[in-house]
Amino acid sequence: MSEITPSISELIERVSKIPLWQSTNTKCFEIVDDIHSGHIPVARLESWQDFSELLEHKFFNRPGVELIFRGHRRFDWDLTPTLGRISGTKGSVPTLLASAQYKRFWRAARGRLEHPVGAGDTVDLNGRLWDGLWAIGQHHGLMTPLLDWTHSPYVALFFAFHEEDRQGDNDNQYRAIYVLNKSFIGENQNKIGTRLVEPITDHHGRLVNQAGLFTFAPYESTIEDDLEYAFANKIGSDVKDSRNASGEEQSVILARHIYKIYIPNKKGERDICLRHLRRMNVHSASLFPDLLGASEYCNIITAEEERQAAEATPDPVADRSTELTVDVEKIIGILHESSCNEYNKQFKQRDRCEPMAQELVQFLAKNKNEIADYFNNNNQGVRICLCNMMSVIFRKYGYTNGGELNRIIEMAKPSEEPSA
Repeated sequence: MSEITPSISELIERVSKIPLWQSTNTKCFEIVDDIHSGHIPVARLESWQDFSELLEHKFFNRPGVELIFRGHRRFDWDLTPTLGRISGTKGSVPTLLASAQYKRFWRAARGRLEHPVGAGDTVDLNGRLWDGLWAIGQHHGLMTPLLDWTHSPYVALFFAFHEEDRQGDNDNQYRAIYVLNKSFIGENQNKIGTRLVEPITDHHGRLVNQAGLFTFAPYESTIEDDLEYAFANKIGSDVKDSRNASGEEQSVILARHIYKIYIPNKKGERDICLRHLRRMNVHSASLFPDLLGASEYCNIITAEEERQAAEATPDPVADRSTELTVDVEKIIGILHESSCNEYNKQFKQRDRCEPMAQELVQFLAKNKNEIADYFNNNNQGVRICLCNMMSVIFRKYGYTNGGELNRIIEMAKPSEEPSA
């Protein structure tokens, strides 16, 4: 039986059920098998401001343990290197794909590097002689089997938040930070396969400024696979056989080596977070020591100031309160009308269509500002995004859309009420 991939709305609901981390917790992380993190222990913060307090917990300050961090703009992204994202292998990089990419870049880079790296076909495919050229390519946009990490948790927080949500990202309710036990990987990399890559040379200064390094998982494998292998084979001084451990014990074992932190992606909080990081000298100009970094630094500050100016200017349209004109009964009526469609006959029964109608009303109420934006400004991009997310609800209930989705959107046009 093929594995059913949960929808984004289902993932968000499951993440929201993870207990909030608190400084008084004796148990920092939990394994939630049915979310996108797989078997990686996870924590959920109430706000990015809690991140600093989390880092002060003794769990993050164990003697002799060095941690590294990686920030993700979207909460549902895996630890997948760029070369693995096009392979269809669920995160691992196929050997033949890596070999072809390396040889192609090696030939294309000849004459462009002051000090040539690598030796074409003569090096071992999984050998470290390949690392130098992979690292150069990684920071010039090449798809590689490497993953970027940083020794600084605040650099990771910056990379989690520095990009704005893109059009259609209304479903991105969390940013994420992965944490990896560098000490464990370094001590056991000859046994588990995944290893650290810390190039001696830094051609453009970014690695130094970002306190950066890379991890390399063997081809046809992933970091998670290697850690599972380590636990099953009792590799490492503090690892016992996780197969015989209880759920709570397994969470503690795994969290010592890899875990994921969900941080709410609240409207307006991104700018505040980036301003806070700038006070710590963590920003584009410091992390990207070139003109591109300087330009992005200026663009971010200019955009922030424009947003602040716009928020300080009263908007008579925005100040008018709105009320949705659609309710459960109206949506049920639309669904009943389409029940003549042979694909939707089962929705003649109220017990089939009422739960779907209730979820649609909840969605519309939650997104009433976006609906108002569409109707007030004819923002077609917003409409497309709303339709895409509503289609997820349709598919969830097995309902075949025959135009009902557009009718519901049009029926949801908010009525204007004079503000008090």
